[in-house]
Amino acid sequence: MITGIGSLPHLDSMAAALFVLDTTDVPYLPQLPNRSPAERMLPQWGAGLCGCGYSDSELGLSYGADQGDRADALVGAGALLRLLPPDIEAVKTQATGPVTLAAAMLAAGHPGGDALLTCLTEGLTERIETHLESIRSQLPNTEIILILDEPALTGLGGRTFPIGFEEAHDLLDHMMTRLSVRPGVHCCGPTEWAFVASLHPAWFSWDIDALGPQFEDEREAIAAATSAGTRIMWGVAPAVMGSPPRDLVSRLQRAIGTLVLGGSDMESLTSDAMYTASCGLAGLTEGQAELVARSVHAVVGELADLWTP
Repeated sequence: MITGIGSLPHLDSMAAALFVLDTTDVPYLPQLPNRSPAERMLPQWGAGLCGCGYSDSELGLSYGADQGDRADALVGAGALLRLLPPDIEAVKTQATGPVTLAAAMLAAGHPGGDALLTCLTEGLTERIETHLESIRSQLPNTEIILILDEPALTGLGGRTFPIGFEEAHDLLDHMMTRLSVRPGVHCCGPTEWAFVASLHPAWFSWDIDALGPQFEDEREAIAAATSAGTRIMWGVAPAVMGSPPRDLVSRLQRAIGTLVLGGSDMESLTSDAMYTASCGLAGLTEGQAELVARSVHAVVGELADLWTP
């Protein structure tokens, strides 16, 4: 089953929605940061929380700034929801995760402390839950797949990273246990995968080319999580400009083999998995995004040929 990460380069929300329908088996609600800065990942979910508002800076947030107009924050998602039939089996959505938002708010000038962590978890949980309810109001019988986008986890454990393991665990564990849909975690860079596995997310979502040395070292912890029900979204096609590498399938097979050696079940890594681009596509042109989407389909088609008896 093919889905996507989230962001797209489109300026027109309807064109983005049609792109998603044309390139996925499980549609994902798109984020369109080039259409409106309100759909950039940090202000989309963080503006108006904990005293942080929208800023036209590179970060997109500033402590003490006004919330800004939230009307544009989920236009891309709304466009696709209007096109989906009521009997669709599943839809994927995503939100910026609490560790990434906390780190961004500290960088935006928030004084930090326990007040930030409490405010953020409560406010973000409420904001995501409102989003989930808006999906249910239109698709009451559809499974919702929720992924927390956590690029900041690549800094976890670093000397200069402002959030420690215990704080990060508390932030993510709050989301895992309080939201009405148990979320997965997306990180398209190397991180402490055993830490992520300990949270028992519904999904691992990762870039097969950026798993890092921890991936092999912590394969048994990852395998334990998959045995307990965590599923995988394999990011198989690089979300970069230019032609994709020709060995995408062999790269994926090596990653799968690593987890099998750690004790994972082959079926849970393949038949029960989903396949995506490595990361969001907003930094590409629409034509390049189409090329990446075709690459994902090519990988899945080649895998089907290899694994069919």
